[in-house]
Amino acid sequence: MTQEELEALYRSSKERVDAEALSKEVFDQAVADLRRVAEEAEDAHLRANASLLLGALHDERGDRRSALSFYRQAKELVPDDASTHAVLAMTLAENGDWEEAIAEQFLVVELAPDDLTGWLLLGEMHIKAGKLDEAPKVYGAYELRRHGLLEGLTAKQDGAYVKDEEHRAGCVEALAPAADNGTAMALMFALENDPAPVVRERLALVMGDQRLTGYLEHLKKRLAVESDPKVQEAMKWAIEEIERDPVETNPGAVPEEIRAAVEAEEKALAAQQDQEEGSKPDTDGAAPADKDAAD
Repeated sequence: MTQEELEALYRSSKERVDAEALSKEVFDQAVADLRRVAEEAEDAHLRANASLLLGALHDERGDRRSALSFYRQAKELVPDDASTHAVLAMTLAENGDWEEAIAEQFLVVELAPDDLTGWLLLGEMHIKAGKLDEAPKVYGAYELRRHGLLEGLTAKQDGAYVKDEEHRAGCVEALAPAADNGTAMALMFALENDPAPVVRERLALVMGDQRLTGYLEHLKKRLAVESDPKVQEAMKWAIEEIERDPVETNPGAVPEEIRAAVEAEEKALAAQQDQEEGSKPDTDGAAPADKDAAD
């Protein structure tokens, strides 16, 4: 088959799997077609996608050994793709293979260091694996990344934002997994002060995703003075989501029993980072520090 035909075969197999109940006949044909793509395609990403789908199909059928084999094949094909390591890590964790799961999840955060969910999952794996001495290092790195994203969102120098609006909007998106009191305060500060509609829109959408009760009155207050139609729409949606299914704010993702160790680890990592990077710009006008608010 040509490469174009193999790509079409992958797409048709995926559509068939998504659309149909997996009878034995459908399953066997999908597996046969996807195996051909995984073995014959020249494009590594196409082969990896076929392997991932093969793994998912076998996992749904309870064949964890075959699923893991296909997931390993996918990550070997595209070793620089964090998502393939993430799928393998989660499956290994579900299987109780903590050492290999943690090793794969470390690769996830190395490839995507601002993926806060990746750091939280890595910390959770350490806790479940009983690695309580090592867990503070992971959560400390998470906190350092979280604070770095908050700084990227709010930091100013000489009265002007250090980062452009596209970068600030990206920071907001990356902060979505951090549904804690301190982050919430910083996001509300940014919603009130950021001049860029794209940033305010992204802030409102993240608030709606998190559905924290503490956002509700602030969103209503800001909606009353918001002039941008897209931001207004995002705020209205966020308000509806919070009223539909409110979530209480919490101190943070760090387990209470290791909080002190995590704070010490974060300080050590921050000091090391400052030493490596040199002096940082002043952050006049930045969001209020959230550590105390999160305690």
